[in-house]
Amino acid sequence: MKKWASRLLTGMLCLMLIGGNGFALGEETAAVAPTASPQATAEATTAPTETDAARYTAIASAPLKVRRAADDNAPGNGSIAKGDVVYIIDMGDEWSFVDIGRNTGYVRTSYLSDIHEYVQGAEGASVTPSPSATESADTESSADTAAGFKDEFIAYAYKAVEARNSTGPDSKAVFSLPKYDKVTVSVNTQDGWSYIRYLNSYGYVPTSALFKWDRIDPYAGDIPGCDVHTALAFLNHSTDIRSYDGKGNKVLKTINPGSAVAVDDMDSEGRYPLPYWRTTGYVEQSDISYIIKVVPWDEAQSGDLISCMSTFYAVGIHTLQYQGRNWNIYMSTSFISNTIVQPGETENTYDLMGPYRASTGYHHAPIMSQHALWGYGGGCCQVNTTLYNALIQVPILVNWRKVHADVGIYYCPVGFDAAVGGGDTTMIFTNTLPYAIRINFFMSDGCLTLGIFRV
Repeated sequence: MKKWASRLLTGMLCLMLIGGNGFALGEETAAVAPTASPQATAEATTAPTETDAARYTAIASAPLKVRRAADDNAPGNGSIAKGDVVYIIDMGDEWSFVDIGRNTGYVRTSYLSDIHEYVQGAEGASVTPSPSATESADTESSADTAAGFKDEFIAYAYKAVEARNSTGPDSKAVFSLPKYDKVTVSVNTQDGWSYIRYLNSYGYVPTSALFKWDRIDPYAGDIPGCDVHTALAFLNHSTDIRSYDGKGNKVLKTINPGSAVAVDDMDSEGRYPLPYWRTTGYVEQSDISYIIKVVPWDEAQSGDLISCMSTFYAVGIHTLQYQGRNWNIYMSTSFISNTIVQPGETENTYDLMGPYRASTGYHHAPIMSQHALWGYGGGCCQVNTTLYNALIQVPILVNWRKVHADVGIYYCPVGFDAAVGGGDTTMIFTNTLPYAIRINFFMSDGCLTLGIFRV
């Protein structure tokens, strides 16, 4: 019996050893595809290991398939989205060996752009720079420290980008900022660059790489990309809003006599520019009966206009969905219009125009939601967004808002919308001006205009 047990144990150990070798062989076979060319096989055999440090960073100029070997027929080993940062361990003329965090592999070098030497990884990065590279980065960026940083704005990365130790595309990268991640921005912006803090690291990124801005300090200055309009124009007849692109002009929308629109200063052609969805429209000087000029907030007297904004919506389409949406726009503006906000007072727009229910008079209309296409109060988001864009033209603090999605909404620039709904889907703002303000809407079919006045 003892001999039988001994033989059985010996046999089981042999099987385990054979099985272990078999699994090791399987992993090796997967790493080098059977269809790979001899050249690709040689490259894979001598490839850098996963523990090697990244030497360069780049931006993916197209969606990339990461391969297990330097061959188009090799098995995949992950993917990289267009615009994402790529960490290059070994760069070749045709193929580069990269680290994508959870694994490594090969991508086509021709699809990598903005290639720079990798100097220092951000806190929590999946790759670690060599000690010499870290030492160099610390020496060169020592002037930019937390001591001089001011918490002025918050913003989000519009795309993956490398933060640098000084302004300019040729300066050294100090860390990577992933797409859609949140940063704090100092007022120290210059020449199209913003000085940011991300995960306790500091660096410069192009201001154009950031969106969804809001102020931490209401007196920090203008939000990048925010249009500050100069007047309310009241139209004297049915008026075409036109666009001009150098090849002629086209009608964007026709609005009613008496409509009020937020405009900018008249151009050399006698036209007043105005915001229309994500482009610029124009009305002629002859279309305007009179104008109320915006007065700078720190010069305004009682009754002066200090900010204005217009957005536009569809009319003339006689379906229940548009009837419901347009009704909700009229109704919610009636709840907010003539609201007076005292200095230091905080308002929640849900308290002003909610709850969004049939019992409060709202109609069924299309909404932007992950869970439903229809809901009561559809259209109120546009009212809230119009108010938001007027508030941020002056030093009024927006304590809280939520956007519809990272891609934004059609009636305003990306990152400048403010959704409403339930729970935390609302907007909260505090009147941080030294005087009371009054909010007034000027409604006409298809044109939603708001003015903020000093009381």
